[in-house]
Amino acid sequence: MTPEERKIEKENKIIRAALVSFEEKGIEATSIRDIMSRTDLGLGTFYLYFRDKKDLEEKIVLDIMMELTYSVESKCKEKDLKKRLISFFDYIIDHLINNPLELKLISSNLNWALYAKVENDNRFKEAETTLHFILNKYSNLFPTIVSYEERLFIMSLIIKIVLSTCESALKNDSVLGIDEMKPVLYKVVDRVIG
Repeated sequence: MTPEERKIEKENKIIRAALVSFEEKGIEATSIRDIMSRTDLGLGTFYLYFRDKKDLEEKIVLDIMMELTYSVESKCKEKDLKKRLISFFDYIIDHLINNPLELKLISSNLNWALYAKVENDNRFKEAETTLHFILNKYSNLFPTIVSYEERLFIMSLIIKIVLSTCESALKNDSVLGIDEMKPVLYKVVDRVIG
């Protein structure tokens, strides 16, 4: 195994341990010590890969979002861009409803600060961000007078609306289920895009 492969293996070991601990103890209640106790690595090894627990959460979110985005996009078969975008979000919603830990991680970490971090952090330079990927796929839905930056902002708002809809549907006291929320959500998305 090359040094780079060993580095990736250790990072993945930390990520897997974090996910197990997050699932068992909750994200907030999990400490770095909890995570590292689930590995055969020393506590200090954590800091070779991540600055702090928030940095680890953000890395997990970016990995989930990239994998989910590419996987979901390959399932979308509609030719009409609006229908394809709705189908895209439909698959994402179904996935997140069935994976509440991923939803919680994404909802609590996906924000403009993370987008800026991705743009400016060399660790993520090789990966196209989820937001850019989605925008590049669906850019033609926007009027030409809307700038690229405005499109990014609008798409980030849509993603936030999708995430909050999923969170609302999973609440114990939710009046509506996700299947009742989807049609309303898709009307909102349609109006936001124009």
